[in-house]
Amino acid sequence: MPLNIVDYPAPPVCGGSQWTVADEERLATLVALVMVGRSHMAVRVLQGAQGNPPLATAALRDHLRRQLFPAAGPPTYHRDGLLFEIICWVVAHITAGPNEVISEPHLTSTSQGLDTIKMSFDPNDRTVQNVVIYEQKCTEDPRALFLDQVLPAFRKWFSGARDNELLQATIGLLQGFDLTDAESTRVYDRLLQDRPFAFRAALTVNQNPFTVAQCLALFAGYPNIIPALEDRYGDTFPLADIRAWFSVFANRVWQKIEAANV
Repeated sequence: MPLNIVDYPAPPVCGGSQWTVADEERLATLVALVMVGRSHMAVRVLQGAQGNPPLATAALRDHLRRQLFPAAGPPTYHRDGLLFEIICWVVAHITAGPNEVISEPHLTSTSQGLDTIKMSFDPNDRTVQNVVIYEQKCTEDPRALFLDQVLPAFRKWFSGARDNELLQATIGLLQGFDLTDAESTRVYDRLLQDRPFAFRAALTVNQNPFTVAQCLALFAGYPNIIPALEDRYGDTFPLADIRAWFSVFANRVWQKIEAANV
């Protein structure tokens, strides 16, 4: 696997995991496949299929080169955020169970809406078991972003203020299960009435190792938004130097794209 994902709960604040890179070359290949629009192939590679080169036309390569090597300052932070979102999407697939479906990853740093959503479907009862809603932030100040952006976003989802977006996302995710109109109605009723939601925050942190005590401090306040411990998770991706790591990783991703000329 390209990443080691270790269970790393911080009770009573949240459950969660901590990630480290196990195979940077393989991770770069997966991210490159996503960036050229071949996320389905990236999933197949994770499942053990032989990976094909991330082919891209000259015009797309030029666009991706500018995306991976932006000007200094905020554009670099946006680039790092995009790469981190794709890494989080890879983690979601690595940890997915049977009959779990995951939304497609963003392809630009300006994409809005859901970061990632993972939905578990029961093929026997023909309904949704649970929905995991993700917020993912690449930052050198994780506590501030958790308080100022992640918790407010989760509050909206928990309150029902974004139910229309959730139902719209559900349509696409469940297409592969060939639901009848009646089954679709039952799914929507369950989502709106039972609200089987869990929430997963993922943040870069610039201390490595990052201790459980630090996780407790980072995710403090989570229970005020999401009451049930089993419904809230906090994941961390420790890096000694966040910006330097993403700069090197962007080069690796670009090498994968550049090598596959068409």
